[in-house]
Amino acid sequence: MECLLCGTIINWQPTLWNLLCFKKLTPPRVCARCSQSFTKIGNADRCRGCGRQRGNLCEDCQRWQQKLGWIIHNQSLFEYNDAMKDYMQRYKFMGDYRLCQVFSHELTTLVCQQNADLIIPIPINQHTWQTRGFNQVTAMLDCRYSVDIIGTKAGNKEVFQSQKGRQQRLRTSQPFVLLNKDEICQKSILLVDDVYTTGRTIYHAATLCYQAGCRSIKSITLAS
Repeated sequence: MECLLCGTIINWQPTLWNLLCFKKLTPPRVCARCSQSFTKIGNADRCRGCGRQRGNLCEDCQRWQQKLGWIIHNQSLFEYNDAMKDYMQRYKFMGDYRLCQVFSHELTTLVCQQNADLIIPIPINQHTWQTRGFNQVTAMLDCRYSVDIIGTKAGNKEVFQSQKGRQQRLRTSQPFVLLNKDEICQKSILLVDDVYTTGRTIYHAATLCYQAGCRSIKSITLAS
């Protein structure tokens, strides 16, 4: 088995404990060296909003609370360091679909632990579908979750958020529409995206859900 990131041969054998647990075995898809280049985010002393910065509530989340009257509790698995930037470049922007397997197990496990009524991956627009061919979030979640509740506005060809500066991101207009309002009413919602930067994308989606009468919203991102 080769590492999906560097091609190094991974010598892996399940332990006796793995076999006795009678659980689905998940062989590593990344070698130890590549795995160590990613920095996991702990929960201690993190902002109770975005989960990125230190302190009770960071300045960014304070601004969201002042603007909207509420904040989202977001949880991310990894820091957006150089290794993660390189991963996103290859997976998301160069369209290497195989790389969805790198973090699939960890992201799906965290998502399933939230016990939300509805899990909503952030959708991509039609232009991105045509150029990339897949939604990077649903691919990591093994395509087990529907994207039919929130969609993108027809004709929306917004450039990637990563190509925008901070202020451009924050000024981005609402790109989403609700496709099934009745599904959301009185439900606990979990939004899932790849990267949390300014929070603009997550808050656009969350605003629609609150307008439709959802009970609560949290979000999970792979990195921030």
